[in-house]
Amino acid sequence: MTTWDVCVIGGGPAGSVCALRLARLGHRVVLVERRVFPRPHVGESLSPGVPPLLDHLGLRQALDGAVPSPAALVRWEDATVRLVEPDPRAVTVDRGRFDRALLSAARAAGVSVLQPVRAVRPRRGPAGWEIPAGLDVLRARFLVDASGRRRASGGTTTATGPRTLTLHTTWRGDGPTRLGTGPRTWCWGAPLPGGAFRAMAFVDADLLRAHAVERLYHHLLDSTGLFPDRPSAGAVAVCDATGYRDDSPVTEDSVKVGEASFTLDPLTSSGVDSALQSAMAAAVTAHTLLSDGDRAAALAFYRDSRDRAVARHTTWTAAHYHRCEPHRDQPFWLRRAAPAPPTPVTPPLTPDHLRRPVRLSSDAAVVPTPCPVGDLVTMRRALTHPALPAPIAHLGDAELAPLLDCVKHSASLADLLRTWSARLPAGRAEATAEWLYGKGLLVTD
Repeated sequence: MTTWDVCVIGGGPAGSVCALRLARLGHRVVLVERRVFPRPHVGESLSPGVPPLLDHLGLRQALDGAVPSPAALVRWEDATVRLVEPDPRAVTVDRGRFDRALLSAARAAGVSVLQPVRAVRPRRGPAGWEIPAGLDVLRARFLVDASGRRRASGGTTTATGPRTLTLHTTWRGDGPTRLGTGPRTWCWGAPLPGGAFRAMAFVDADLLRAHAVERLYHHLLDSTGLFPDRPSAGAVAVCDATGYRDDSPVTEDSVKVGEASFTLDPLTSSGVDSALQSAMAAAVTAHTLLSDGDRAAALAFYRDSRDRAVARHTTWTAAHYHRCEPHRDQPFWLRRAAPAPPTPVTPPLTPDHLRRPVRLSSDAAVVPTPCPVGDLVTMRRALTHPALPAPIAHLGDAELAPLLDCVKHSASLADLLRTWSARLPAGRAEATAEWLYGKGLLVTD
């Protein structure tokens, strides 16, 4: 009986991309997907970070049929409705078609795809994982749980936000994308490829216990003032949109990716972006573990990268909720809002700074940190600081720690720049110093 190197449960963006990366790295991978594609899926808007990730993976063809995201009617900070132009990199896709393209790319990379086959709770056996799948039992050395909120491998989670439900439906029509607020909701609507329009309302879960779903849904849309004269719509569906993180996202023989690992507040509109980032981090983690690399570094890298992503998005969404002044005192908003942390403003470097002594900020440190180097996770000395979203081991092609080691041996900023200029291409020493200084990482006294 075949024992696979990796079994991936779930063929959404996270599962497909993780499987594809591991197959390209030489592992024998089987992927189990319970549904026939193209499957219906809510969440058609892709954030600006998605196309560059697809380019990096050589998967730009997954965006065939995508259309540029249109300008949006937005009412958020106050009662004014504004027409906001989108980031030109943002696109709207048919998620059924998009997900199928990613899964097809995984299959083309050598992944064996079992579909439609439902995998049930995996169990550890004497030689690795045993995964009941349809009428068969698959065996694998390593398990990737990409089954979304279903979380086929089980485990516990911790909520990262209040319990939130999404009410949504579609109707025939078009019109601009809309983002608006009401006392008990925020609502999003967008045209879909094919002539349909989907609108979603996000609410506290307890609100649904006191109201009929369809009446509540239309009341919430009306409260924003952005969805007048709607045509007749289909049945209103309800799904969970609560943010959470899994309490054990990685072990020495398993990893959870995408929504099996964590979910974000839907306000981020970064679900696919986060899924792809998670898949890439999981692939390098799994490859390191399967290759008998630095196991402690691999486990720490995946946990830390997941936790930083959750923290970063949680801070951003809380600040964005706080910007909604008309409803800030309402319970729905109070549960979600917090002001953004202050951003220090550092004046630019001037010629006068060149004569001054230079040092690292007292809050900065260069410490051993798990980092992906090529296709493996290993320990590298990296710069940490509260202003950084993650430790930094490299700036461009230059390893940062050896450059920072020079700081304590430099009498002035000018002295430091002379030392760096001997190690870096022309102009890079000054650019590196300006970036570090602007972030508050490099200080002149």
